[in-house]
Amino acid sequence: MENLELVEEYCLKKSNTPSELCVQLGDYTKDKHPLGHMISGELVASLLGFFINLNEYKNILDIGTFTGYSALSMAEFLPEDGKVITIDKNKKINTFAKSYWDKSPHGKKIEALFGDANQVLESLTDQSFDLVFIDADKGSYKNYLEFALKLLSTKGVIVVDNVLRAGRVATDDMPSEDKSVNAIAEFNDYVESRDDLFKTMLPIRDGLYLIQRK
Repeated sequence: MENLELVEEYCLKKSNTPSELCVQLGDYTKDKHPLGHMISGELVASLLGFFINLNEYKNILDIGTFTGYSALSMAEFLPEDGKVITIDKNKKINTFAKSYWDKSPHGKKIEALFGDANQVLESLTDQSFDLVFIDADKGSYKNYLEFALKLLSTKGVIVVDNVLRAGRVATDDMPSEDKSVNAIAEFNDYVESRDDLFKTMLPIRDGLYLIQRK
């Protein structure tokens, strides 16, 4: 399809999207942060919001805070008694994220936890989440998925970001020199092999894997 940017812009105009404040946070991240291209983006946020609205989700786990865009966008779609728990090991960048959350009436729904996500997740075993969004260390995706499945509510959904790695996982020249590409390719193969999971991969931005227990 020609002009994918134009098509995405058209889709966004026809969709519910995050607030202007959230868009500003996303634009700043893309323009100023060296890894800004990794941000989930408005169309992904709209899809997450669709799940939240459709299923009346209230409890969300966000593995990988980064600059706080995904946490804020999901918080905006939650009801007043909803909550987003977000995990990241970088306290410095989280201070930046909070500067935007504090400007939003929905920021109060966000709780930030710090540390290695594999360890922090161990402390959440007494909680249940309706939606788990995974967008952190690619080499740990399998571990994050295993934790997420244990923490997932009965009708919960797991959404995993960046599973296409700019399409490199779909090429014939695997394995790649990029370790993250190899890690994602292995993760995708693992999810495919799980007969107990219902899964759909979507080519939205850098790829989303939607995963649910059968």
